[in-house]
Amino acid sequence: MSTIASRTFNLIPDKYLTLANEEYLRPLSIGNNWNKLRLGAMVALTPNGTSNLVGCSLVLGVCSAATPFENTGGYAAASTGNFIGADFIPDNGGTSGPGNFIYNAGTGKPFFNGVFAGARRRVGTTNTFGGPDNLVQCLAANNGSLQRRSLFYVEITKGSPNYTVKLIFHNSAQAELDFTTAHFLDGLEQPGTPAINGVTMGAGSALALACSEVAGVFDTVNLFWNKSAFPLEVYALAAFRMS
Repeated sequence: MSTIASRTFNLIPDKYLTLANEEYLRPLSIGNNWNKLRLGAMVALTPNGTSNLVGCSLVLGVCSAATPFENTGGYAAASTGNFIGADFIPDNGGTSGPGNFIYNAGTGKPFFNGVFAGARRRVGTTNTFGGPDNLVQCLAANNGSLQRRSLFYVEITKGSPNYTVKLIFHNSAQAELDFTTAHFLDGLEQPGTPAINGVTMGAGSALALACSEVAGVFDTVNLFWNKSAFPLEVYALAAFRMS
C-alpha cells in the first residue's frame, strides 16, 4: 500500500510517495497534444541490506485514461488500455523479463545499477519489448552516510508506424550525489542530454517500437515498481512537452 512520508536531506525534509508493487497514474493537463514528451522521476530505492534486488520491474511511460479515471488500465493492470514507455531494468539477458539491480557500496553512499534497459509497449495482455540497450544506469539507495535522490528521464517521440523511447540516466559517480527538485526540473527542460549539478547525464539509444493511439490516446503518466518488500521512494514526477 502506498504511503506518504518524509526524509531529511542536508537538514531539509522532503516528502515522498512509496510504490511497493504498485503503479501511479496521473493525467496530463495537455492530454495527448504532444509529439515529443520527456517524463522525469526523482527517486531512491530501499535496499535489502547489501544484497542485490532480484526480479525487478521499473517502468515509466504513458498510457490511455479510462472514463471514469479510476478504471484506467495502466501498465501493471490485468488488462492495459494502451501503454508505451521505458523499462529501466529488464533481465540481464536483455530480453523482456524482470531484471536485477546490483548493489554497490560506493564510498559509504550505496546505490544500485542495472545492465540493460529497453522500451516497452503493452495493449490488453500483449507485451512488446524493444531493445536491449546496454547501459550502466544507477539509482541511489535510501541509506548510507549521505541521503540522496537520483533522477532519470524518458523521452517518447511519436511516429508512424514506429515511436521511439530513450532513457536518460545517472552513472555511478552521479549516484553518489544528491539532487534537488530544482535540479530535477532544470534537467527536465534541457534539450539534448541534460547537464545537472555540474555533471552530464548518460543517454541510451532511441529504441523503436511499432505503436499507435488506436487502442487509446496517450494522455496519462504511468510509473510502476514491482518490489513490495523494498519500496521505491518517489520525490518528484513530471512531464515536459518538448514538441
